[in-house]
Amino acid sequence: MKRFSSPLFQALFVAVMLFGCSLMATAQSAGYDLLQTGSGASIDLSSMGLGQVPLQGVPIQGSTGSTDTIMHRTQDVPSGGGTVPVELYALSMKSQNSVTFQGQQADVYVTVNNSGGTISTSTLPQPDALSPSTGTVTVRPDGTFDSSITINAQIIFTTAGGNPANSANVIGHQAASPITLSSTNSSWSASAPSGYPSSSTYPSGGFYPRPVHVGPHPVVPSTCNTSPSPSPSPTPRVGSGVKAAAAPTGKATLNNGITFQTECISNVNFTN
Repeated sequence: MKRFSSPLFQALFVAVMLFGCSLMATAQSAGYDLLQTGSGASIDLSSMGLGQVPLQGVPIQGSTGSTDTIMHRTQDVPSGGGTVPVELYALSMKSQNSVTFQGQQADVYVTVNNSGGTISTSTLPQPDALSPSTGTVTVRPDGTFDSSITINAQIIFTTAGGNPANSANVIGHQAASPITLSSTNSSWSASAPSGYPSSSTYPSGGFYPRPVHVGPHPVVPSTCNTSPSPSPSPTPRVGSGVKAAAAPTGKATLNNGITFQTECISNVNFTN
């Protein structure tokens, strides 16, 4: 048998081996997705005579920057891709403007606190017991994924400007009607977007998604900037009918040009 020992063959063999090792090194394990609400979010309160109420994200805590939505992938992605379960770990949104509820001006908060106490109820209140918000993510090695999750959220009405964690400010609360958010051929990366919070509490597992949801809750990756709801909305993705939203700005850069993830600081609590 003739041996292939030419420099070109050896170079190709090394390249293939390096590529295979790279795939193994970037395997996606169980982890958390830190997301912020994009423009166009809303909740349908027509059954209460309020119609579609526009929403904006409320950052959950300073250490995760602009994050108002945390997803938890509870299993490792199989080698070569596959489907894993996902659950909504935390959600924090508020009406963009006050509404008239029970004859007075009120703010509407939409929350989920499925953190098991890691996030306190003084930071993220959820007065009612809710059905879990669960679904699946199907991850492919070509950098695309599909997802579907049913959201069971909390609605809290407070006096205008009131604190949803203060019972004296709460006018009423109840479970929201379930909604399903789905995405097809959204994009993901094994490396963090620019400015993405680095969190030892919520490790990514090497999976950074840009879901383009069909549903009333558009999201983009979080940054260490805590401004409510970024202005860009997710847009269709070229080549598959949808396109991931542009990355938020805000990366940290050293004088030598090296960039790194930043861990945001301090905690944010609702105040009167």
